[in-house]
Amino acid sequence: MRALAGARGHLALMNRTDWRGLLAGAAFPLLAAMVLYAVMLATGVGLKSPAFYHLPFEPTGRLSAAIWIVLFSFYGITRWAALRHGERARTAVRLVEALMLWAVVYTFLAGTLSEFWFDVLNVISLCFGLFVAFNLARLSRLVAIWLAPTFFWKVFAVAISLGPVIGISFF
Repeated sequence: MRALAGARGHLALMNRTDWRGLLAGAAFPLLAAMVLYAVMLATGVGLKSPAFYHLPFEPTGRLSAAIWIVLFSFYGITRWAALRHGERARTAVRLVEALMLWAVVYTFLAGTLSEFWFDVLNVISLCFGLFVAFNLARLSRLVAIWLAPTFFWKVFAVAISLGPVIGISFF
């Protein structure tokens, strides 16, 4: 019962709209991403990405992990910024949470898929991100801007994975 009360306390902290909520909203997703990538590094799951096969250098999953750890903080800040709009932001907040969950699922799936399915997964991710950004922009353009770093990373991933497929070389 104590654990449940502790979990409620953490959720209440994340749902605050003051500076403590901002810190918690950015820190908890960041910590979750760090744990996620620690598991990946320990198990080796998801560290090889088909998107990197076409590059003249072979970045490791550690590079991707470092980038996503930072990007998860942006998800947290986006969620917090949406929370500040009160009850009308309920759907937007849930969509940002779904985007965070999708990023976790995507990370584990991406390293196990063939190149074709990896490309499909990247396009799905980009479309889902655009859908969330569109809904956030209806709430507030400023809130949607916090998703920009994750959006640019997804565009880059799609470009390097689909570029060779359509005959464009970026490197």
